[in-house]
Amino acid sequence: MDADSPAAHWRDDHGARWVDPIADTPQARWLTGPADLADLRTYLDAARDRRSLPLIVIYHVPNRDCGRDAGGAADAEAYDRFIERTVAVLGDSRAAVVLEPDAVADECYDDARAALLVHAVHRLSDAGQYVYLDAGNSPWRSPEEMAGRLRQAGVARAEGLAVNVANRQSTADSHRWGLRLSDLVGDREMLIDTSRNGLPAPPDDQWCNPPRQALGQPPTTAPGLPRVAALLWIKSPGESDGPCGRGEPVPVSSGRRRPRP
Repeated sequence: MDADSPAAHWRDDHGARWVDPIADTPQARWLTGPADLADLRTYLDAARDRRSLPLIVIYHVPNRDCGRDAGGAADAEAYDRFIERTVAVLGDSRAAVVLEPDAVADECYDDARAALLVHAVHRLSDAGQYVYLDAGNSPWRSPEEMAGRLRQAGVARAEGLAVNVANRQSTADSHRWGLRLSDLVGDREMLIDTSRNGLPAPPDDQWCNPPRQALGQPPTTAPGLPRVAALLWIKSPGESDGPCGRGEPVPVSSGRRRPRP
């Protein structure tokens, strides 16, 4: 449980105890820029007190949403500084780190972005962190295309890959796709995000605030699935995808999602 999660804050602000099943379930802590590092140490200390492995998501790559928003680091140098600061704050704590949702799968992935991710994977892994490089989701890229990108981005030095982050593909489909992908990148293990996949995926992979959503399987580190290290709530359940959807279909050309509001 993260007492500083969005769900916990909303529950406490509104006295909404019905949010307990979300607020009291372990979720990832997102780092979307330098400001999010301010209270990371408190989160790490709380996890250590509970003898739990913290789960963080680094989401700050330059041109983060391929020009569709202003998020992400200003440039490569700023991103490298952010990674160094994150490593420093993590210190001797050990965490599972989901690295850059969408960054490898997105349309603007290129050699320059790959080089940034290689450095981040190496720096975090060398510091003893368990790095899972984000691989997008099953409808977005073929396993063959995704595998080539992941190899270029440094997955060989990572603990594994993350699948279905913030998306709504079923656990079974995500696992099948992840296994094919894992076969192509050295049998790396995977994390599967189940925070939003309690119902069948929306038609045409509608990613932005579809009208019907549900929580998926609660987090577990014993999923009983080959090469799956854990099922996790990586995306914060209940968060909006932005000013879109609201019950109307949203045209999409890929499986990408909007950043955290």
